[in-house]
Amino acid sequence: MKRSIGYLKAVTRSIGSSILDFVYPPYCSLCNRRLDDMERVVCERCWGKIRIINGPTCPGCGRPMKEDTQDCQECSKKRRSFRYVRVLTPFDHTVQKIIHLLKYNRKRSLGTRLGRMLAVSLLHDSRTNDVDLVVPVPLHKSRLRERGYNQSYFLAQPIGKDLSKPVRDDLLVRVKRTRSQTDLSPTERVKNVSEAFKVKRPDEVRGRKVMLVDDVITTGATVEACSRALLEGGAIDVVVAAVASPFETL
Repeated sequence: MKRSIGYLKAVTRSIGSSILDFVYPPYCSLCNRRLDDMERVVCERCWGKIRIINGPTCPGCGRPMKEDTQDCQECSKKRRSFRYVRVLTPFDHTVQKIIHLLKYNRKRSLGTRLGRMLAVSLLHDSRTNDVDLVVPVPLHKSRLRERGYNQSYFLAQPIGKDLSKPVRDDLLVRVKRTRSQTDLSPTERVKNVSEAFKVKRPDEVRGRKVMLVDDVITTGATVEACSRALLEGGAIDVVVAAVASPFETL
């Protein structure tokens, strides 16, 4: 009887969804083109606009380079705690809108798709294949309550699966609620996230190589602060994986 009721509820939901789709057909959140039956939130045409970065890149920021044996001009002026960063795509208008939908419109499936795309890029990069743990950049607990989820966790999940590495979102915590980095200068960004992160379980980080996952790297202040905390907590190496970076501002 319970199974029959459950089946009827499922059929009712399906019919209701079909009626809604007929009356209010789903459209792409980016270009407003009507979505095909297998498309959700963003159409394949818009997904196809994402420009994947291939070839040599700067180890410090992920920007395309002629050779990847040394840092770009900007990164050569900086000191960093992480060894290497891999970026999937430049932060253009398409990527910006997708990430905004992920972070602020609860479109978590977009994070899974971006994570899968980033995972493919990482699998073809020998410098990121020897990690022991995948760790998403954490949100402060108050912001996590407000948003309901950490977008970096949804990026990290498919990466951990494809690299066959555990994803641990309980090892690195944000102990200080910081201001949004969006409108801050590079110097203010560094100060804003200074001492904002801490390793919660040093015994599970000590001696490990960690992959840190974030959505967007702008100046690198956040991933630098996270990397420093991981190394102070006992990690022996940190590499960074991110969906996008606005290279023109670095």
